[in-house]
Amino acid sequence: MGKGTEGLQKMREELEAENEGIVIPTQLRWLANPRTIRERMQNGENAPSSVVFVVNGSKVAQSLVKKDIKPAGVWYRVETYTNEGPDSRCELCCGWGLIENKCGSKPKRGYCSGHHRTSDHKCNVVGCTAKQASLCGHTLEKCPNCKGNHIALSSSCVKKREATEVARQSRKIGLAG
Repeated sequence: MGKGTEGLQKMREELEAENEGIVIPTQLRWLANPRTIRERMQNGENAPSSVVFVVNGSKVAQSLVKKDIKPAGVWYRVETYTNEGPDSRCELCCGWGLIENKCGSKPKRGYCSGHHRTSDHKCNVVGCTAKQASLCGHTLEKCPNCKGNHIALSSSCVKKREATEVARQSRKIGLAG
């Protein structure tokens, strides 16, 4: 780990040196609590911890997710980091307060509450020209969260307003991102 942020600074330098086109404009940080990581090491555990960092450019970021990254001559998997909070909406179940990789639910459509991803929704009416993943006049809107006659992202959704208020209050007192 190095002393203080010394280990992370060395890792940043390695990442930029060994991976063409990568510029990391901010300091790296451990995803786990550094004290927890230190305790694991002191107890002889070889438990890895993820590092979070920002790169310049969405094309560079997408490329890293596709091909992974190589610090110190070893390849590591790269994933997009999503900050989870009370107003996060899961792309799988359309619920509030979680993100897809932590969801154990079946897919639900954000427009009609059908058991399919929002991106897979297609109107079943013969001759309808609406594109996949879009609303048309044939879709009966039904929120998967409050069961109201609107889409999951509607500002009239009680569950969305509650999630937004919890997030606002959390940020106000410094509990959430």
